[in-house]
Amino acid sequence: MKKRMLFIVNPSSGTIKIKDSLLEVCQIFCEGGYELTLNVTKYISDAVGDALDQTPPYDLIVSCGGDGTLNSMVSSLVPRPDHPLIAHIPAGSTNDFGRSIGLNGSPADIARQIMAGIPSNLDIGSFNGQYFSYVASFGAFTETSYNTPQSLKNRLGHLAYVLEGVKDLSSIEPCHMKILHGDETIEGNYIWGAVCNSTSIGGLIRLNSELVDFNDGLFEVMLIKSPKTLIDLTKIIVSINTQVYDPDVVHFFQANEICIYPETEIPWTLDGEYAPGSKEIHIKNIHDALQILV
Repeated sequence: MKKRMLFIVNPSSGTIKIKDSLLEVCQIFCEGGYELTLNVTKYISDAVGDALDQTPPYDLIVSCGGDGTLNSMVSSLVPRPDHPLIAHIPAGSTNDFGRSIGLNGSPADIARQIMAGIPSNLDIGSFNGQYFSYVASFGAFTETSYNTPQSLKNRLGHLAYVLEGVKDLSSIEPCHMKILHGDETIEGNYIWGAVCNSTSIGGLIRLNSELVDFNDGLFEVMLIKSPKTLIDLTKIIVSINTQVYDPDVVHFFQANEICIYPETEIPWTLDGEYAPGSKEIHIKNIHDALQILV
């Protein structure tokens, strides 16, 4: 009996590079031994929910779209007791997650990589009960990801984030917060922060790939302090570019669970999608939550 696959394509994501090779990608999946069901919809969570209620169950669910599409699939799967294998074909504007796990090339190339891939466990994040697949972030450039018009993202891709992000610089307001992780407490004024399981964040900041393990039960946490002088700003830029983090301006550590207490309820993004702020934020690593073909 053939294995069953659900292939969900979000027609609203990014540049939709797959539109010219959709039949080829479907053929690759079928030749890989799967009985394929194709669902073209922007309502990813509904599609996943309906699929999980079917008998016999699907063996593999593949999403095609941006990081938000992946987030919708992951968020629908994690609360369920039984999880099929997952895979993802990046087709968004930034594709942080796809870049981090080495998914490169055309959609057909990535489909072949998926068919030749092996299951790997994947940690997922919980943010006050909401889920994220690779990053929860706040501060400078955070609003860029959900305020940049989709039409601009489609035309300019990653450049759209950079252009919109530059506009943020003149209005950056630091946020004072206290952060607890393990037995340590840190406190300060921060202009940006991220709790992530990725080597790329917003297409703007890269982490050393040697520091990132997608299923070690730990998140990488980066907090950029508010610069007081031009020297501080220079240190921040050097730290980010060299990936050698100066503790005077950048807090960097790993943790499986952190609690954050900001003075103001600043907005966050989860995988590039808006999330409301709170006076108390609890972020936890759900170790080995899913299995992904990579």
